[in-house]
Amino acid sequence: MENRKYVLEAKGISRTYKGEVPVHALKETNIAFREGEFAAIVGKSGSGKSTLLRILATLDVSDTGELYIEGENVTALNDALLARFRRRRIGFIYQDYNLFPEYTAYENVVFPIHLDGRTEDRAAIEALMDKLGILHCRDKFPHEMSGGEQQKTSVARALATEPAIILADEPTGNLDSESARNVAELLSFCSKEYRRTIVMVTHDQSMADYAERIIRIADGVVSE
Repeated sequence: MENRKYVLEAKGISRTYKGEVPVHALKETNIAFREGEFAAIVGKSGSGKSTLLRILATLDVSDTGELYIEGENVTALNDALLARFRRRRIGFIYQDYNLFPEYTAYENVVFPIHLDGRTEDRAAIEALMDKLGILHCRDKFPHEMSGGEQQKTSVARALATEPAIILADEPTGNLDSESARNVAELLSFCSKEYRRTIVMVTHDQSMADYAERIIRIADGVVSE
């Protein structure tokens, strides 16, 4: 892994939520991920893992520090440029799948490509869905699919734009044990097959064990 370049680097990032009692959700953190790496961030509820993931995804802004993706300092981008960068270079997998109920699986997968004003390569998308084992769901709507199939569709959507990194927020949290194992194995497969950097947040140690690297967080402090 040492020969792989860094794709995602956070330098000195921190986050405090202000209120009557300030909450130091993330204390000054330096962390980096290499190309094709599958990493799991493990922590209990309230540990700061979701805050860290949202900052890495550029969905939240850190109070201090800088975030680099493929060598570019994304903390220096304005909102419009950051939104475009996020669409093209970051994939996101949600715990609740976050699929559009009125769209078919195929339409959900290509949605971010259309959002960016581009046209998909249909053969390439169908090949991706086939490799992930959901081509048979191509014309199905979310309510016609199992939880595992919906989450695999979410994975396909995250891969469809060929992003530099994929961030997964408790991706197995709503699944039964067998489907959870399938999705965890799928993420491991995708990191190797497509050389995607995948960072997964989870509270489940058994799911974290599928990753090649485990990062722990407690009270806003990261350790390995």
